[in-house]
Amino acid sequence: MPRPPQANRQLELFDARRATREAKLSAASRLADSLAGILSERVRLTVHDNRSTMVSFRRGPSGLHYRVHHMFLGAPGDVVRALAAFAGPSRGAAARRREAGSRIDAFVRHNRARIAVPRADRLQPRGRAHDLQAIYERLNGAHFGDAIEARIGWGPVRGGRRRRTVKTGVYVQDARIIRIHPTLDRPEVPEFYVAMVVFHEMLHQAVPAREVNGRRVVHGAEFRRRERAYPDYARAKAWEERNLGLLLSAPG
Repeated sequence: MPRPPQANRQLELFDARRATREAKLSAASRLADSLAGILSERVRLTVHDNRSTMVSFRRGPSGLHYRVHHMFLGAPGDVVRALAAFAGPSRGAAARRREAGSRIDAFVRHNRARIAVPRADRLQPRGRAHDLQAIYERLNGAHFGDAIEARIGWGPVRGGRRRRTVKTGVYVQDARIIRIHPTLDRPEVPEFYVAMVVFHEMLHQAVPAREVNGRRVVHGAEFRRRERAYPDYARAKAWEERNLGLLLSAPG
């Protein structure tokens, strides 16, 4: 008995998703093998869709662990070699790493359209404990002359194991969107700290990233100067140091 058209469409959609997933797994395996061959060591690869850090790595007892954006799947040979040089042996490698970083940055710029941009209509600025829109508007008037034009909201809550690090906020330049990590939306987190995080992300629009010797500088000298001039900067940093365990705990 033939399947109804709706069932056929669902089956085709499922098959397409499975084929896409299998293609990505195959590409990730090839990339890991290429890196392992260049570096002559074991390589473990995690592919992500992060919007900020495109490439990172760490060494452990089981070998070298890369985390790369999915744009690097199927990257040309010169970019793969740059990824290897970026994490290669440190002895005498400063110049090679700078050159590799420049090549990786150029590849990211060329493929920027593949970086996921959150939908602005999903942003929720009013949280359980803090209203980001009210904080944003107050800061915009007091410190930026109402010149910042961005949408702001809380990031999604994701379950899972305890985090080792937390990115408290992110500014998506192309979409002019600010997302604040939901772990800050708690009564235990003071508003002056949340405001400092919001100020930091707003400052990315006022002092945008720039290219210096082929590298993208996000937190340059002018950015740091203005950030430290914020009235609650020292108080917020001191609170953060004392309460890192709280920020690493659920939710988010």
